[in-house]
Amino acid sequence: MTNSLAIEHYKFTVALVAPRRNRRLILSTADGALMTESDILPANLRAEVGKFDAAADEIIQSIGRALNAREPPPIIYHYTNDAGLRGILESGKLWLTDIFDLNDPSELSHGFSHAVSILSNKAADGHRLTKVFAQAFEKFRGELQVSAHFFVGSFSSDKDDLGQWRAYADNGRGYTVGFDTKVLETAFVGAGDISHCSNNTFPVTYDDAHLGSIHHQFVEMIFPLITLPNGRQLSQEVMTEYLTELRVVLAKQVARSALFYKHEAYSNEKEYRFLQLHRADVPPPGMKFRARRYSLVKYTEFDWRSVAPDALKRIVIGPSADRQRAVQFARDCLRSYHAGEAEITLSKIPYRAV
Repeated sequence: MTNSLAIEHYKFTVALVAPRRNRRLILSTADGALMTESDILPANLRAEVGKFDAAADEIIQSIGRALNAREPPPIIYHYTNDAGLRGILESGKLWLTDIFDLNDPSELSHGFSHAVSILSNKAADGHRLTKVFAQAFEKFRGELQVSAHFFVGSFSSDKDDLGQWRAYADNGRGYTVGFDTKVLETAFVGAGDISHCSNNTFPVTYDDAHLGSIHHQFVEMIFPLITLPNGRQLSQEVMTEYLTELRVVLAKQVARSALFYKHEAYSNEKEYRFLQLHRADVPPPGMKFRARRYSLVKYTEFDWRSVAPDALKRIVIGPSADRQRAVQFARDCLRSYHAGEAEITLSKIPYRAV
């Protein structure tokens, strides 16, 4: 069955990163951008960049079509500890964390490394200009954090996964909070503000090789364009502008594709991702900070209760919890903070297996 909601989300994502004239790398939710375009470029060179961008767009859209063909899980689960459970129920809010502050490295910068490696290897024995381009593109990785604000809420289609109990739920003493997927994602997408941000949802794909093959296609398509101006007696200013255009449009497509993937080492998580994109040049409204050892972590809040109070369906008690006390705590939180009903169940993993 086709997930029509995912189709609309993905179409909006594609529109979000459509080209516009700008000299900065910006992922804009207001009028769409993650590209530069300079008026000093000859029309034929600009056209070649546009052809690459269109071809890469089609590859990205094929990812969206594949995601659309996947039926979303009926319930998605968020692993947390007792304080997290109370916070979710008491505040009626879920946190979305800055993608660069997540606990594992398999996020945007990791995905970007595929393209860096592929491009560097291909340029190693090539023209001097391709080597310079590859070196400049590698430095672009550090600019991803200023290209846009990416906030992620992570859920799982697996309510009882040992690895996630250990990693995210107080070593099995915590909880998973289950939400009706379609109800929650409909509310989340509807909460997006086109003037400031875009909200999207999709299942994460765990296939590093496939992401690498996509980036290989990008590099193969763009590589001949790097030396295209040779022999045309262009000014240094025009050459610089042209190569900047190429780097930015390649970075745009690489970043877009990387958002959908994580390394297969994390495949047990079966992540269903809630992604919020904010303009780079405007601080995200309501952005907050929480403390982590020697660092402050940026996050935003999704007020799920105000827009989807019936989305909460289930609370699962962790395998290492004191089950009597943990069940009572969950009941107390529901009674004190939530007007609706939610089923309370126990993990099926052997007691204290974690």
